[in-house]
Amino acid sequence: MPLADLDEAERQAVLECLQCVAAGFVIQHDSEFQTIMGVEVSVVKSVVAAWPNVDDSDDVVRLVINNSMNNLLGYPHGKHQGWERYNRVPLSEVARIFEKWRGDTVPRP
Repeated sequence: MPLADLDEAERQAVLECLQCVAAGFVIQHDSEFQTIMGVEVSVVKSVVAAWPNVDDSDDVVRLVINNSMNNLLGYPHGKHQGWERYNRVPLSEVARIFEKWRGDTVPRP
């Protein structure tokens, strides 16, 4: 499902996940970032800067959204406890929106 099919609150939640990753709050900006995310930090930041004028049919934008949300939900970053310090959207809601956007089931923390 494209971003255009999400409602405004859901698109805002996606943006907040991208902002969280771009800021390095949960996924550290270290030598492993590109391995974990599949892109450099600068690419994530460029998608955030372009928001809302992003097209998730673009492979890079889709990769940034997918890997940001997937790693916030499933990567063992040790930040699931106290999540509310990093993002206003509860993890359960992030998982629901991610499933809706992808059109399938995703891992739940």
